[in-house]
Amino acid sequence: MAAAEQESIRERKRQLALSLDASRSRLTSRGRELRRRLSPANAIGTYFRKHPLRVFGATAAGVAILTYFLRSRHRIRKSRKSLSRRSVGWVLALLKPALRFWFLNQAKTYIHTKQVPPETESLLGP
Repeated sequence: MAAAEQESIRERKRQLALSLDASRSRLTSRGRELRRRLSPANAIGTYFRKHPLRVFGATAAGVAILTYFLRSRHRIRKSRKSLSRRSVGWVLALLKPALRFWFLNQAKTYIHTKQVPPETESLLGP
């Protein structure tokens, strides 16, 4: 009789341990899900998915307001440039990087020619 009673107590403990493990795993998964749902990134993403037109409208309105407030109030009248003058400006803009590269290469070669050649540095002679 005592052995059967001990066996039933062991079985009950085992069942309680299994239910405790299941409860812990449920708590862990629910906590993880709750943290994910309450994160700011998820809240923003959910709002964007639920209300895309509101987000687009608010963004467009914000850009329009910023453009209105940040533009200059007084406008200076610029004289219209002729086509030839504009084309010269484009050509100069396109030539600037090439000229800069050419000048840098010229400066490098000039510096290298001014340096003492390595064969004259030798103490043994040429």
